[in-house]
Amino acid sequence: MAKKKGEQYKCEECGLVVLIENPCECDETCELVCCEQPMKPVKAPAKSTAPKAPVKAPEKPKK
Repeated sequence: MAKKKGEQYKCEECGLVVLIENPCECDETCELVCCEQPMKPVKAPAKSTAPKAPVKAPEKPKK
C-alpha cells in the first residue's frame, strides 16, 4: 500500500493522518491500519489553473 515518500493516508474513523517519510520496501502488500480498519489514501488537492496575480513591491516613502 504505502510505496512512495510523501503519500498521506487517513483513518475514516478517527481522522488520524499519516505521512510516509520512509516507504516500505518489502515485496508483500502492506496496509496501514487504524481503528481496526485499513487507512485510505488522501488525494492531493487539485492544482489551480488560474494565473497568480503579480506581487508588487512596496512603495518607498518620499522624503
